[in-house]
Amino acid sequence: MVLERLKADLIRYAISPKNLTRLAQLEIFEKMDSTNSYLLNQGKKGAASGTVCFAEQQTNGRGRLGRVWHSPESANIYCSLLWRFSKTVKDYSSIGISLAVMIARALKRYGIHQGITLKWPNDILYLNRKLAGILLEQTRYSGLVIGIGVNLAFPETDQAVNKTHWIDLAEATDKPIARNDFAGIMLDELLGGIPVYETQGLQPFLKEWEIMDALVGSEIAVQTPQTIIVGNMCGINEAGELLLQDETKKILKFSYGEVTVRVKNKE
Repeated sequence: MVLERLKADLIRYAISPKNLTRLAQLEIFEKMDSTNSYLLNQGKKGAASGTVCFAEQQTNGRGRLGRVWHSPESANIYCSLLWRFSKTVKDYSSIGISLAVMIARALKRYGIHQGITLKWPNDILYLNRKLAGILLEQTRYSGLVIGIGVNLAFPETDQAVNKTHWIDLAEATDKPIARNDFAGIMLDELLGGIPVYETQGLQPFLKEWEIMDALVGSEIAVQTPQTIIVGNMCGINEAGELLLQDETKKILKFSYGEVTVRVKNKE
């Protein structure tokens, strides 16, 4: 499947006039190492809040925990957004959860009305396969850089694609993908939603997360740099922390960690 190239005017067309006022700059690159790395550097140089960049291809795309984000040319969305909050963001759990809800809203606007779930802390799934992910990074001077990868249409010959765990928007909708339209819808949700988070926190997004929570009620393992703890996932709290009931029935709170679902052996 050959997708359209990204064009700034077509992306802007899908953004509401109010949210366009929050878009400071929109850049599109043919190839770069990482959109997040680029905006971290631009942020240090004084780039304005609301600066956005897309890349047709990344040579060193990053996911969470240092993983590689597979970035074939002109196939998916590789986007980063710089946002300067009034104070340094320390609560990554709640901002990540809010952003995941915003991306889910964009996917629903684009046509996926059922099947979207959210995996703590900020993965977007469709039928239990990963459709999109978020990477948050900041330095003292750069502001918060929000990296977003959305699988739109992997090349059929791409041997690196793990279709057991990943899915793209083309498969999910069974329709040709309007890449610029989706990019604009996604930015519209982000530019409209982030100011809401900035003034009201997680609360306006919490109910939607709870409805789409992919893990609640599951037996999971949470891995942190210090330990691995197994228990039942009991949802999240108003701070965006994962709630885990361990074998002693104690409720533990996690603001970070890698989560895997435990598969019970059949007897």
